[in-house]
Amino acid sequence: MAEMHEPQQQRSREKVARILEATASLLETTSYDDLGTKLIAAEAGVSVGVLYRYFADKEAIVASLVRSWLQLDVQIAERVTSEPLPERSQDLLDKLITAYADRFRKEPGYRRIWYHGPRIASLRADTQQTDREIADRIHRALVRGYAMPDTDESRRRGRLAVEVGSNLLGLAFRDDPMGDTEILADAALMMDRYLFAPPTSSD
Repeated sequence: MAEMHEPQQQRSREKVARILEATASLLETTSYDDLGTKLIAAEAGVSVGVLYRYFADKEAIVASLVRSWLQLDVQIAERVTSEPLPERSQDLLDKLITAYADRFRKEPGYRRIWYHGPRIASLRADTQQTDREIADRIHRALVRGYAMPDTDESRRRGRLAVEVGSNLLGLAFRDDPMGDTEILADAALMMDRYLFAPPTSSD
């Protein structure tokens, strides 16, 4: 799959933004299989020729859209962990879970792509890098505010906790578009207990 052709001029960037916004909006009511470049172009108010100037196909459009979401995921972690920290570490993790839950509730197309989107191989490295960056920001906040030891073990647990939290978010919204509140609350609890559990023995 060809990558997106990066626009250089402001007008071109605006057209790309419209294409991505149109794709996200269409995904609220249209399955990925039924989504086509003609439909996206019409929704974005551009010609099909203009669309193909920037994207090779619909997979390239969705990949670019997902990458923009991944960037926002890192920004959420940066924002939440940069704010004054709550008294308990579990409350910090709950704030993070709540912020990411809002993505499922409010971001057009986000939930459909999460559950029904294509598995795009080129996004694997981007997703892994995003998880590492989120885990790093959480780790630094826990070290700064909650006496988390700054060790390889605690960093390893942080990466696993992000993976667990992501899967629990997916479970919470699988059958409920507003999210299962008990699962969301348990996600923060489970992550907190795991992150601060005694180190595992190497014996």
